[in-house]
Amino acid sequence: MTSSPSAAALAAWSLAAVMALGAAGAQATPVAIDVSGAQSMDLPGDAGNTVWFVNVGAYAALNALSWSVTLEAFSPSVLSEMQLSFGASSGLEQITFAPGDGDFLSGTGRYTGMLDLRGLGVSAGADGLLRLEFSEAFKDLAPGVADGRWLGGTLSFDVTTASAVPEPASLALVLAGLAAMAGIGPRVARPQAPRRPG
Repeated sequence: MTSSPSAAALAAWSLAAVMALGAAGAQATPVAIDVSGAQSMDLPGDAGNTVWFVNVGAYAALNALSWSVTLEAFSPSVLSEMQLSFGASSGLEQITFAPGDGDFLSGTGRYTGMLDLRGLGVSAGADGLLRLEFSEAFKDLAPGVADGRWLGGTLSFDVTTASAVPEPASLALVLAGLAAMAGIGPRVARPQAPRRPG
């Protein structure tokens, strides 16, 4: 007598295989950006701001941001006003943070930190571009004149990209396993014990 897996067992195995296949296509990748020389000019959205586009992969999800940066605020501007906005290339949904938040002095300051972005749903769009805009929370100097400068350092985004199509070898292996579990694969005939007349 041959036992075959129940429908529930097959469904559970199929779900596990598909989830494993999907997880195999996702990759967590750090994306490091050197911020040396970025100018902190005007209020967010103003034409004179430094705006960079960085390719992180289509629909890549931003999980975290860590930074180690050195900023310089030109008097009367202060370090806490220097900020960075980031998000999809459309510029519509942006997260804004100030590395020197709470530092109400002009001059130079060094800052390190980390933001957990997983609960915020920040991701790149179909073009895969992450938009970075360096700006000021308050404009102290004349329009078009920098209030500060990012002297150096690195922003590091932890992003997860997902492959839209699984690798052929992975897909073939999963399908072969499912076929074997469903009994579609080759069968081996087992000798049966003789029956007793009865």
